[in-house]
Amino acid sequence: MSFDTSSVSKLKPSEKYVVSTANGTQATVVGKGSFSLNKLNLNSVLIVPSLNFNLIFVSQITTSLNCVIIFWPDHCVFKDIKTRKMIGYGTKKGRLYYLDLTSSSSSALAQSLSVTSSTSTSNIWLWHKRFGHVLFGYLKHLFPELFLNASPPLFKCETCELAKSHHVPFRPSLNKSPLPFTLIHSDVWGPTKVPTLNGSCWFVSFIDDHSRMTWVCLMKTKQAVCSLFNQFYSMVATQYKTSIQVLRTDNGGEFVNHEMEQFL
Repeated sequence: MSFDTSSVSKLKPSEKYVVSTANGTQATVVGKGSFSLNKLNLNSVLIVPSLNFNLIFVSQITTSLNCVIIFWPDHCVFKDIKTRKMIGYGTKKGRLYYLDLTSSSSSALAQSLSVTSSTSTSNIWLWHKRFGHVLFGYLKHLFPELFLNASPPLFKCETCELAKSHHVPFRPSLNKSPLPFTLIHSDVWGPTKVPTLNGSCWFVSFIDDHSRMTWVCLMKTKQAVCSLFNQFYSMVATQYKTSIQVLRTDNGGEFVNHEMEQFL
C-alpha cells in the first residue's frame, strides 16, 4: 500500500473501499497500480492517501514474488526460492523493518551479513550439531549467508574426526579356554531409564570363554546377581554335566560380597 501516486505506474482508479490498518483504524483505497522497488516489482499496489508510510505485507509479497524472507534482529533479506539469489534487503529501525531502496543497499547488505557472519560462528556450530554433524560444505549450501567471511576448512569438529578415524583391529585371541565352562565372564548393566514389562531395570550376562555362548538374565535389583549365578551354576551342572572352574568379573559390589563368597 502506498500513499504516493506519482511512484505508481499503470495506475487504475478503483471503487472506493476501506482497509483496516495495524492500529485498528480504517483507510480508504482510491486506486491500484504497479510499483518497482529496485529488483522488487510489485503488482496490485493499493493507493491509500491517508497513509504516512508505504507498507509491504509479508504474506502477499512472498506469494506474488515466490520468495522467502529471513528476519534477523537488525535486518531482513528477500530471497528468490528458485535461484536462491537475494532480491531485496531491509534494515530494522525501532520496531519496524524498512526496505533499503538506496544504491548502497548491496554494500550495506554485504556489510551487515559479514557482521552477522562474524558473530554467528556459534550458529554454524549449532546447525552442524542439529543436522547430526553434517559436513560443513553441505551446511554452506543450506546457509550461505553464514559463511560470507568464513570457509568450511576453518571449522574442524573433534567429534567428526574421532568418528571417522580408524582403530587398530582386535585380532583373534589364541588364549582361549580349552573346554566349555572352564572360564565364565560376567558383568552387570543398568539401570535403564525405561523398565521392562515386569519392572526389570538391570541385567547380568554370563559368557563362556571357550564358545562365546552368552546368557542374559533380567533383574529388578543388583542384589539378584548371587541367586541368578546360583541358578546358572546348577543349570550348567545339570544340563552339561560339568562345573564352572573360574568366574571372572570386574570386582563390582554385586560380585564381591559375603553371600557370593560363601557360595563360591
